[in-house]
Amino acid sequence: MLFDNNNVDLDFALLNLTNGVKVPMNMNMANKTFDKSNPNILPAKDGFLRGNMFKNEYMPYKNLTYVDIRPRNEREAKLFNVMQYSFAINDLNLYLDLHPDDREVMALFEEFVKNEKEAKKEYMESYGPLTVTKTKGNKFTWIDNPWPWEDLGGNIYV
Repeated sequence: MLFDNNNVDLDFALLNLTNGVKVPMNMNMANKTFDKSNPNILPAKDGFLRGNMFKNEYMPYKNLTYVDIRPRNEREAKLFNVMQYSFAINDLNLYLDLHPDDREVMALFEEFVKNEKEAKKEYMESYGPLTVTKTKGNKFTWIDNPWPWEDLGGNIYV
């Protein structure tokens, strides 16, 4: 194994990751009520920026926080819209894997799926396919889109 034959005594208490601050860990999420008016689940944009859809699960590292991404053009705004809904779907999917009977989160999940589908449709109608499987017609149009390293005067995060 990794630590066999090593004279290393790992004492994780020395790490003090919370700087002496007691951090509440709420593992009993199943008893909570989740709906759009409940502050425990964030809107798709906020959850995407924070990297977590659940307000009470976000713990910033030291004094650092997330960057508020602001698309600089219509293309970036539409792509950001797709990205935020895709993230929300994935994060709520993980929650629903553990809590399959939570109907309120399932309803929100389905709303995000509908919003993502519409966002993808809007983006693809204006700017072409998002994936290689979404090309249409007799031409392989994927190659015509800007490549990730091409600077279109936009935001480096979108």
